[in-house]
Amino acid sequence: MVDLVVNLVFILFFIVLANVIVRLGDERLRQLFDVGLLLIGVPVLLTGIFFVLAGDAQVAQLRAPGGERLFPFVTNAVVLGVVLQVTAVWQITISLRSTRVFLARFLPVDPASAVHTLALVCAGWLVAVSLIQLTQSSVAEIVQAIGSLQLSNVVAEQLIFVLVAVLGVGLFLRRSPGQVISRLGLEPLTLHQVVIGLAWIFILVLVQAMAGLLWQMLDPEQSELIETLNFELLGGLDSVGAWLVLALATGIGEEILFRGALQPVLGLGVTAVLFALVHVQYGLLTPATLALLIIGLVLGILRQRYNTTLAIFVHAGYNFVLGMMALLFTAVS
Repeated sequence: MVDLVVNLVFILFFIVLANVIVRLGDERLRQLFDVGLLLIGVPVLLTGIFFVLAGDAQVAQLRAPGGERLFPFVTNAVVLGVVLQVTAVWQITISLRSTRVFLARFLPVDPASAVHTLALVCAGWLVAVSLIQLTQSSVAEIVQAIGSLQLSNVVAEQLIFVLVAVLGVGLFLRRSPGQVISRLGLEPLTLHQVVIGLAWIFILVLVQAMAGLLWQMLDPEQSELIETLNFELLGGLDSVGAWLVLALATGIGEEILFRGALQPVLGLGVTAVLFALVHVQYGLLTPATLALLIIGLVLGILRQRYNTTLAIFVHAGYNFVLGMMALLFTAVS
């Protein structure tokens, strides 16, 4: 818990700092920000090199003063080291303005913006965290570590997503509340948009169902394992009200962060990939993650053509329908 709070404070500090630099428009501060990101990447690079050179046996022997293992979560030191090195190189490379100028040919990033620079760096770290979880733990271990899902934890996590999103686009730092709402794409839904949203909820539920069937055909043992683990993870959600809260929380939090804040900076495709990767409990290359990628692309297109509010409506509705299907299945089985 302490580590989580420290990491959150660290991230929020850099978000606020980046927004202040953008507001001031001082080129020297922008350059110092780039240098700071570069310097932070160096110890990460060295740590990655250490894990690769040390290997599993030597890392397992490292002990804290109390005798406990220094890195108990490390099960594949070489892979961890490679992930850290690649992430550090990404961060160091992004700190160079010439790199951001090149990426601006393909992504809607502003090479001169400290906020956009930080978004690119954080995207790399988001991928790294997902890869570390998947390579250092099995899917079963990840789900067991999460334990039975607690609504309070879900709501708290989504509130953090919203906080990161609104600060990231500069609430009270360079934008007013009204400007933040506009920047995040939050608009009232029209009746036409509601009808479109209902149609997409139905389509996405079918996509999920087809992905499940495909998984059963390709790897029935893994599919059954994930189904069992999901039952353990979501077993505490045994009422319509609980699923409604879960659907609304995840729909609002994830869409405001991914489609509202990140997509206008990182683009449709990159944001959809990040969205799929954060759901590590489904593995890396599985039909479930493919379905999540498709869902992320659909939600992103809805954000582009309409607004983030419609993406929230479809995301929350999709989750709620799946929850009702799970409750129905439990009731009849």
